[in-house]
Amino acid sequence: MEKQLLTLEKLQNRILSLEEERLALSNALDIALKINDIQPDAAAETTVESILSVCYERTGRLIGLKEGGFYLFREEDAVFYQAFASSPAAKERIEHELQLLIDDGTIAWVIQTERPVTVRLSSGEDAFLHALAAPGRTMGAFIGILREPKEDILDISYALLSIYFSQVAGVLQNRELLRMARIENRHLISTVGVLRETEEKLVSLNRTLEEMVEERTRELEKTNRLLKEEIAERKRKEEALLESEELSASLLNHSPHPILVVNPDTSVKYVNFALEQITGYSLVEVINRKAPYPWWGEEKLSTVSEYYRMVQSGETAKKEYCFRKKNGSPLWVEVSMTSVSGSAGAKYAVANWVDITDRKVAERARENAERLLTETNAKLQDTVGGIVISMAKVVETRDPYTAGHQERVARLAVAIAAEMGLSEEQIQGVGVAAVLHDLGKIDIPAEILSKPSRLKEKEYSLIQDHCVAGYEILKNVDFPWPVAQAVLQHHERMDGSGYPNSLSGDDILLEARILAVSDVVEAMSSHRPYRPSLGLEQGLAEVAMYRGSRFDERVVDACMAIFARGESPWTE
Repeated sequence: MEKQLLTLEKLQNRILSLEEERLALSNALDIALKINDIQPDAAAETTVESILSVCYERTGRLIGLKEGGFYLFREEDAVFYQAFASSPAAKERIEHELQLLIDDGTIAWVIQTERPVTVRLSSGEDAFLHALAAPGRTMGAFIGILREPKEDILDISYALLSIYFSQVAGVLQNRELLRMARIENRHLISTVGVLRETEEKLVSLNRTLEEMVEERTRELEKTNRLLKEEIAERKRKEEALLESEELSASLLNHSPHPILVVNPDTSVKYVNFALEQITGYSLVEVINRKAPYPWWGEEKLSTVSEYYRMVQSGETAKKEYCFRKKNGSPLWVEVSMTSVSGSAGAKYAVANWVDITDRKVAERARENAERLLTETNAKLQDTVGGIVISMAKVVETRDPYTAGHQERVARLAVAIAAEMGLSEEQIQGVGVAAVLHDLGKIDIPAEILSKPSRLKEKEYSLIQDHCVAGYEILKNVDFPWPVAQAVLQHHERMDGSGYPNSLSGDDILLEARILAVSDVVEAMSSHRPYRPSLGLEQGLAEVAMYRGSRFDERVVDACMAIFARGESPWTE
């Protein structure tokens, strides 16, 4: 009886062993099918966008993606540009995340390693990064936001994607070679005088290129076969090695990132060599020690209860801390806390550190630089404003009868610009142009400016020249606004009846149209040597009469609305 039971037990064990072999063969077959399914098709995808679109769709077959984008390297200006985004909504989001990854050096690292990398984005989501690298040349990079946690993605999927991205980079490189060859063909056609010789050369060149593409395709196929064999062999070795506890301990100890394992009571169970190196605290000083830990410092003692709660509950978290090395120097780290649970609940927590000290130092340096730039710009604006006011005062000394005219025009022009909803920058430009709009009068004789009687035709012509004179003075001043053009055009009219160039409609700057209305209303409301003040009502009636003909409808409406509310910009 015992012999029969032993035989039965052996049969059952054999059945289980066969079942495991069947599952292994099934998985291998599934992987082989996936490899075959994601082969790039160089003949079908004729444009970069179509190639990248198919690449994105096939990448999603192996790992779940919310959205993603491809960035290609543009050699002429040494920058990345977005060549493909999975959706219009993803474009700006991916651009934002890319900039952050460039700033902290992650993209450079990904391109250098040429292997799959997963990182945590500023949004809290996990992202899959991979370089597009052909032999001897980096084509770009891929950023994909994962639909599932990165821990749920199989290692074999990463290996498959490495193969695929290498193939896609090769396709893009072949396409670039073909494009360059076609450019060269066009050059040959334009320079070779004999059509027969040109056609023969083009046919020969195309044949050579086709042979190059075929040869490149054969090389890619050979590389793919070798990579598949390597992946299969690597998978078998990894499965055997992961069964060993000694390998797990070795991997932890040789990790480039500091790793801390703590028990539920916060006592230290394990630290790797990287943590000892970065903190300066030895294994003897750390093992079995409970929180607070020596690298926390006095300012971190308040976090003991929070840390204890995280460890007890098995909470998964990612936070940034400023620790202190044994020598007292600051150490900024990003700590990822992961709970390792057993049947009885949380056994221990694993804290993985990433040294972000350089990034934090750079961030503080950038903040200081930005603050200094803001202060400098404010001082510069104050200086420019003083110069503008001084230039306006020069005109007033030449034409005392119009003293205050430029300032009053500026106040009304700024109010109109604000009423029209212009940007703060545009409003500032309108104000500066208004203060300087009569600057050209410094070239007009004082006796003409202050003449108490009506001007003669020749004298009026000299007055008209003040627009051009003001433009000539201001055209070489590097204002951030079109001040010189606005001064030149402030006597132009929408129907072309103005001067000096008889411009009309949209050919007249919006700033100049605002100055035109403000100038007329203020001039008619003020006293002149040759006439008394006509009053504000007459000035408003003038621009209302010519609304839509001489003056811009929107500008006139904004001006009328301001005074209709009783909000005169000339009232202190």
